Amino acid sequence: MRVNQLLDEHPELLGVLIEASPAFAKLKNPLLRRTMPRLVTLAQAARIGGLEPSALVERLNRALGVEASREEASVGHESKLGTPPPEWLASPLGFHLDVRPILAAGGEPFGAIMAAAREVAPGQRLCLEAPFEPLPLYRVMQRKGFVAWCEQEGPEHYRVHFLRRLEQGAEGRVARTLSEADWASYADEVWVEANLEPPLPMMRVLEALARLEPGQRLLVHHVRRPVHLLARLEQDGHPYALRELGPGRVELLIEKAS
Repeated sequence: MRVNQLLDEHPELLGVLIEASPAFAKLKNPLLRRTMPRLVTLAQAARIGGLEPSALVERLNRALGVEASREEASVGHESKLGTPPPEWLASPLGFHLDVRPILAAGGEPFGAIMAAAREVAPGQRLCLEAPFEPLPLYRVMQRKGFVAWCEQEGPEHYRVHFLRRLEQGAEGRVARTLSEADWASYADEVWVEANLEPPLPMMRVLEALARLEPGQRLLVHHVRRPVHLLARLEQDGHPYALRELGPGRVELLIEKAS
């Protein structure tokens, strides 16, 4: 089970998670609860919080008055710590991103990570600085054609290296990238005003995108770089391109995936 499923079905367990580990206190942020937890299983969340997965599942089930299942209590083996350094660590650095300030401010770094990954060419590395080993990110990045390795620099400092492979990604295809010529035609436009409160800007864009046919494009006039929307587009497989035209002026071109 994933964390978002657990909290959707049993929101009262948020307090149990926070009591189990201070690392879960960030889940008080409603925006964070809607993004990263949907990628995180209970076993992965337990490791992020410094707990044994079986102990966390038992604690949650005890709060619900049920017994833990073997599947939920099982321990994954996805950690990259302690493995031999790969030869590709000598590959050129394509992008360096430190998400610790984002997390410390209560933000959600997934959109920034996905945006950084788009800047990394095949054969280059993305270097990520984080306060914990981002286990659920490995699978996401693998689907995008990356391999990973992690090293621990301190108690709350992990450096994760992602290499974009030269061959096609794990899904057997390379995602389409929008070109300069694609900006010349689009099926619809959306304007996002500065006074719109989240999540209204994202909802407006996604509703307009849903009305399009696969392969049609939507032009979005925005007032800022919409990192959470970009993360959603990455997850749903919609190709996009971004233009930052100046303070308060961003254009986003989105092609609806098939």
